[in-house]
Amino acid sequence: MITTLPPDRAAVLEPLLRQVHDLHVAHQPQHYLPTPEARVLRGFLTDWLAQPQVTALVAGDVDAPMGYLVFEEERRAASVLKPAVHQAVLHHVCVDAAHRRLGIAAALIAHMRLLCREAGISRIRVTYAAFNTASARTMARAGLDPTTIIADGAL
Repeated sequence: MITTLPPDRAAVLEPLLRQVHDLHVAHQPQHYLPTPEARVLRGFLTDWLAQPQVTALVAGDVDAPMGYLVFEEERRAASVLKPAVHQAVLHHVCVDAAHRRLGIAAALIAHMRLLCREAGISRIRVTYAAFNTASARTMARAGLDPTTIIADGAL
């Protein structure tokens, strides 16, 4: 079961956010700060999900989700070089380590697509770390193909 999570319940995502953030810190410490304490993560999640353009979906029990997805509705006006865009930005998708490889991420993405279609959104954009081959596979299975490569390095 996929449920939209209200902002006042955001704290239930803290353990899952910790899993995904710890992974990023381990692989790319130059880009991520160490995972803060639970109280700080819960506050971050509550504030983030309180934004009207941000939606969180949870898989399974709302009190102890097996996975979650956070996306944001984004509108950009046309410029002289690019057309206007109304898209969803998929910020996070995380499935608890004990529940991976069961199709939960795919179900979350499918539900997000349904909500986006209902809102008149026609595009999805997602960014994932180069080291995260699991995310790359999940996005490819969801029909999301890389369009831009970003490279960085220290000066």
